[in-house]
Amino acid sequence: MSIEPADEPTPETTSPAEESTASNSRFAGLGQNKPLLFGVGGVALAALGALFCVICILAILLVREWREEETATATPIPTPTALASLPTGQPQVQGVSNSGAISVTLGIPILLQFGGQEFDVLTDIVSGDGVWTPGASGEGQASWVSDTVINYVIGLPDTETNENLLTQLVPGDEIKLITNGRTSFTFAFYERTLVPATDRAVYAQQTPGVTLILLKSDGSDRLVVRGRAVAAEAPNTPEDVVSIGETAQLDNVQITADSAIYIADRPEIPSGFAYFQVDYTIQNVGLTALDTSLLQMTLVDQLGNRYALNPAATQSGNYPILNGFLNANQTVQATAGYQVPLGLNSETVNWVVANQDTGAQVFITLPFTGGETAVQGASIALFRAEVSSDLTSLQLGGQITNLGTQPLIITESDIQLTSPDGSVYLLLSTNPPLPWTVTSGQTLQFFVTYQRPPGGSAIFRLLNQEFQITEQP
Repeated sequence: MSIEPADEPTPETTSPAEESTASNSRFAGLGQNKPLLFGVGGVALAALGALFCVICILAILLVREWREEETATATPIPTPTALASLPTGQPQVQGVSNSGAISVTLGIPILLQFGGQEFDVLTDIVSGDGVWTPGASGEGQASWVSDTVINYVIGLPDTETNENLLTQLVPGDEIKLITNGRTSFTFAFYERTLVPATDRAVYAQQTPGVTLILLKSDGSDRLVVRGRAVAAEAPNTPEDVVSIGETAQLDNVQITADSAIYIADRPEIPSGFAYFQVDYTIQNVGLTALDTSLLQMTLVDQLGNRYALNPAATQSGNYPILNGFLNANQTVQATAGYQVPLGLNSETVNWVVANQDTGAQVFITLPFTGGETAVQGASIALFRAEVSSDLTSLQLGGQITNLGTQPLIITESDIQLTSPDGSVYLLLSTNPPLPWTVTSGQTLQFFVTYQRPPGGSAIFRLLNQEFQITEQP
């Protein structure tokens, strides 16, 4: 068995009801053709009697109409709303997480493009038992699992055409999603596999990407295609962006981001996530006090994902959270904390501070020291590749040295054994168990066991490095 560094892959690139006028016709003849009684007094008495009758009838009609309106209100007729008319920039969806602490604001997917085909995307919900029965069933339709906003999960009807599209994808092929906010997300195909219909792991939200599922209805294994996030084309790119250490002017407030910290090794951080904290200085240069609850602080990565303030991440920072009123000429230091996916790759992030009262906002670009940046400081060696004695599995051994300043966290999605055409082989065991944490300056030895490649050749990928495995006769 020989081991060689793999060649660097080349990227490929009811209508409203009208008001009834029937009541006018009901009362049009009242008081006419009445007999004359008891002279003038009789006429007055008759008029009063007629008026009393009119009031009684009117009261009865009003009560009847009120009851009809109440009944209509109790059982409203649902009116469909076009996805494109939904407001963007609002927290329409919440990210899926066992901790329930991640909050992401994104547009809703409305169009899927890959393999030269387009699909209109509907919104679906997975039932509590984990079985997905999608609403989309026609040609050119797809279903998006609501709340999957980091790893978009899209289902396609089980047709021969769709199956051919999924099986003909080759590594690097583009998959595009377009949201109702007209933002385009691009993904690169990298994996195709079969999973049980009840497997909820396909909905995982730790790594940005897209998951396409061929939705068989007979309960058999489903074909799953995965793509890695490549880039997002935002419709409106701000021009007035400042960098870390520079002061931004927001109305009568000056804000300076002093530092940005990526934290992945604290025990209180939920599995699969990391903290990103911004220490900043804020000064009120106006003449009146500012209610700081009007300031909305959002973190935006290069993929377009938006993260809301996370209380736990903020409270563990170097400074307290900003709250209350900021008096005229007052300056304070505070921390804004966010919970981000552990697998997020983004060279920089934008910290967006907006005044919800005036609509003004500033953009501050911050370095992102997690994800790919931390991976670039890893030295990886593979020194063992053996076929098991029963000839059914492939055993690999190696080591990782962290040369950077941030801890490395390796999850199952960071290691993979594939065939030259992109087929993924089953991971049987790891030692030590995943995830692996490699702190700055530390070296970790690892051993992994995979299903034996039948063709005698495979590519082993660990983080950003690949090794060609060739079985010798």
